[in-house]
Amino acid sequence: MRFTTRDLAVVGLMGSMTCVATLFFKVPGPFGYYHLGDGIIYLAAWLFGPVTGALVGAIGSSGADLIGGFAVWAPWTLVIKGLTGYLVGRLARKAGNTLGLAGAMAVGALVTIGGYGLVTSVLYSPEAVVIELYGNLVQTGAGIVIALLGATALRSRVKSR
Repeated sequence: MRFTTRDLAVVGLMGSMTCVATLFFKVPGPFGYYHLGDGIIYLAAWLFGPVTGALVGAIGSSGADLIGGFAVWAPWTLVIKGLTGYLVGRLARKAGNTLGLAGAMAVGALVTIGGYGLVTSVLYSPEAVVIELYGNLVQTGAGIVIALLGATALRSRVKSR
């Protein structure tokens, strides 16, 4: 696959939006904070496809980890969010309606939840996974809602897939 200047600009813009949404649009919760970056990843994957979704997820989210002081998570985030963006983009291309799009995002959310659960058990302990699962369930659920609202708003402007 060959990337055009437009493709690079889209990845840079959407990756930056993901990073900013992760770092600055966050809500404190009982077990950490929840951010809005996942919604941007899902939206980018739907709008621009699996490769762009993967790059936006990997670069934007791991960049937020590095900037935000969570460098130990950055390599894991690179893989987990990259895979999430790829899968959402791949499955969203086949989705003919909002329900299919929500299903694609749910698969991406499961990858995020499972991936971070696995990493948490390795870095901390299996007991810590329960808290991680709760936080990621809330965060990815909010991301799905945000992306579906964005997709609904943009659907009339985006050519049929």
